[in-house]
This record gives sequence, C-alpha cells and structure tokens, in this order.
Amino acid sequence: MISETNVPTAASQPTELVNATDGSIWFGETAGNKLGRLEGYPTSSWYLAEGVTEWGFSTYITVENPNAAAAHVNVTYMPKGAPPMFEAVALPANSQMTLTNDHLLAVMGAPRDFSTRIVCAEGFAIAVDRTMQWTGPGASAPELHNSIGVTSPARRWYLAEGSSNWGFECFLLIQNPTAYTANCQVTYMIEGEGPQTFTKTVGPNSRETYAMVDDIGAKDTSIEVLSNVPVIPERAMYRNDRREGHDSIGTPAPALKYYLAEGTTAWNFMTFLLVQNPNPQPVDVTVTYQTAGGDVPQPAFQMDPNSRKTINVNTVMPGVDLSTTVEGTLPIIAERAMYLPSPSGEICHDSIGMDSAHSTFYLPDGQTSEGCETYTLVQNPNGVPVDIQIDYLMAGGAGNSFHGYTLDPNSRRTFKMNDVVSGRGAVKVTCTSGHNIMVERAMYWNSRQAATDTIGRFTD
Repeated sequence: MISETNVPTAASQPTELVNATDGSIWFGETAGNKLGRLEGYPTSSWYLAEGVTEWGFSTYITVENPNAAAAHVNVTYMPKGAPPMFEAVALPANSQMTLTNDHLLAVMGAPRDFSTRIVCAEGFAIAVDRTMQWTGPGASAPELHNSIGVTSPARRWYLAEGSSNWGFECFLLIQNPTAYTANCQVTYMIEGEGPQTFTKTVGPNSRETYAMVDDIGAKDTSIEVLSNVPVIPERAMYRNDRREGHDSIGTPAPALKYYLAEGTTAWNFMTFLLVQNPNPQPVDVTVTYQTAGGDVPQPAFQMDPNSRKTINVNTVMPGVDLSTTVEGTLPIIAERAMYLPSPSGEICHDSIGMDSAHSTFYLPDGQTSEGCETYTLVQNPNGVPVDIQIDYLMAGGAGNSFHGYTLDPNSRRTFKMNDVVSGRGAVKVTCTSGHNIMVERAMYWNSRQAATDTIGRFTD
C-alpha cells in the first residue's frame, strides 16, 4: 500500500528511500513536495548493529519464520577489527530458531564486538531480534537487553532516548554494512540546552562504539545520526555498575503520531516517555494514555526546536497499566523506558514506539523455561472491539499453539505466554476483524531480576 502524508518537503529534495522501524518505506516525492509511504512489502533482510561476546557479555539472536514453507537464511557477521564472517542456516516452516552465544563464538572463532546482517535466500518475510546478557560487578543476578533489528540501513536516524546523567553509561553503536567509509555527523539534542554535533568515522563492513559522556558529559539527550552512506545505529544504556541496562534501535522517519503498546505505573514500575523534536521549528505535542477504562488525554505542551522532553508517567497516571499515543503538529519520535526494583537491584527495559498500527505482528523471541516469563502487550487504538489471534511458533516448528481473544475499544491487554505453552517460541499476533493494532513483547527472568522489551515487525 502506498500513501501520501501531509508533511511538506523542500522543493529541491531528491527522492530518497528509507526504511522505518515498523518495516515501511518512506520516500520524498520531488514533484509533489510531500512524503510518501510504502507499506506491506516483504521484510527478508535484517540488520543488528549491536552484539558482543566479550567484556563479560553473551549474545543470542532469534529468527522467526512465519511462513508455510522452510526458509534458508544467510548470516553475515561484521566484527570490529576483523573481516566479515558468513554462515547459512535453515528454519522449518512456522518456527523459531536461536543462534546461541556458544554458536556465535564457534562461528567467529573468538569473543568479538560485532554487527549482523541476516537475509532470507527465498525472499520470504522473516523477523529477527537479538538479546544480550551480562552480570554487573557484585550483582547477584544477570541482566539482559533486547531489540528487534531493522530491515534496511539509512543515511539518517533518530533515537529519542539517551542519557549519560543519573549514573547512566550511554553508548551509540553504528553499523556500516557498505564497502565505503561512513562519515557520520552525530547530533545530541540536549534537554534544556540545545544541539551539539560531533563527527564519527566507521570503516567498511564494520561497527564502532561511542561513549556519549566523552562528547557531552552528563546530559539527557536525543540523538540524530546523519551519514554519507547508509548505516544502522543502536543505543545501549547501563546504570548502577551495569546492574541494569536497556537498548533500542532508532527510526529514520519521524512521524506525526507514535504508538507505544507497553507501559505501567502499577506493580512498582516507573515509566518514562521520551519525545524528540528533530525539527528546526517548535512543535506542539499531545499525549493520550489508553487504559482498561479507555482514553485519558493530557494537556498539549510545546517543544523547542531540536530538543528532547522527558515525561515521568507515574506523576500523571499513577497505579495503572497503559498504552500511549503521542501526536505532534510536526513529525516527532517517541520512546518509552521502564524501571522496576528487584531483590538484586533495579532492572529496566526500553523500546522505541511505532508510527502506525498494523494487522499482523511478529516477535521472534519468547520463552517460558529457565525462569522466564513472556508477555505480549496488545494495544487496540480503535473505537470498536477487535478480535485477535495469538500464535506461538515453537523452536523447530513442533507444538505450535493458537489462541483467540477480543479487545475492548481504545484499550490494551496483556497475554502471558507461560499460561499456554512451555519452552522457547516466537509470537505472531493477527487482528482477525479487519482493524489494525499495536504489539510489543516484554520478558522477565529470575523472579523479575532481569527484563527486556521490544516492538515487533509487521505486515498488513
């Protein structure tokens, strides 16, 4: 499906294709001076900027094949300081596969910092995400973070969250999958101060890591990455001597509306909403929370040009499970971070939002074994009830499970994978009543002493 937005572009802007985090393509219409959007095409190529099997980290990569036929994927690992490495892997129909840390160490021959590209040889739509685990010095339990990959590199990216303040370490990871050196302009849109720009260089078919504190000191900020060649950035943050940490991809396409399916200020959680205004003009922003009782709109506020805004959701919506919709008078980016106390110290997870609802979502990871809880968060942004089907596609394709539910209008529901299946599996969520929904997945380990969250990929 191709659609046109009402967002004007400069008359001289060239036609340029970029992939959004939700899998759609945005392009500039030179003649019409508008932004166009292409949705629903197969997402057979995936990129993961972050990945580490040294420095006390372990990494695993999950791949979901939601197709009725077997899929073969070609995997390229791009280690820092070493040439690319390759392997080919097969997945049965309607299944999930995990590339474990031991597998990654065997393929790459040694502990590495690396990025990854995964391509389905048949051109089928697949989904890919990555999880990293570590144990901070003196911590009694490990922590993890996770993110879905992206389906294409782009020359420009935005990341709404970023902090080297409050005891955080913040790292920008940039993957360059091209044969050319990437010269990147990294702009920090510092909350309460304004933008600062720094130049970074990433070699061909490699990845680099940059500590934000080295550039701007202890600040809260959003990030823009502008490169001469297409790249993929991610942002990882750690706190309390790395007892906790979270990670997220960015987006190359700001939008007038962002959806965040997960969120709660109950159960001892603290939830923060991070909003980025990448425009050279002020923007008016409206936040609406979807709860079990329906929509709760908030007063609009104005953001300065090239700025970031932090909202402590607990102060305005205490003690409630919620989803969030963020709207701007100009295109914006929204992200959400959540924090939870645990017996071994605070844990956290984070995800960027998505700029539109869709009919089907795919979440490659999911686990109910080894002390793990997996939750699927489904947001219904429609004014009518919707019917959904949740499919659990298990490792190897055996024992798949299918379940139907109804969601109330303008609401969100939480579904626990542990209640219906055992083991490892991917998640597929389909709205069967002709409407679009939003979906995220949250996972917790060791009696909630570790946590991850991510959006999924979609089709329409």
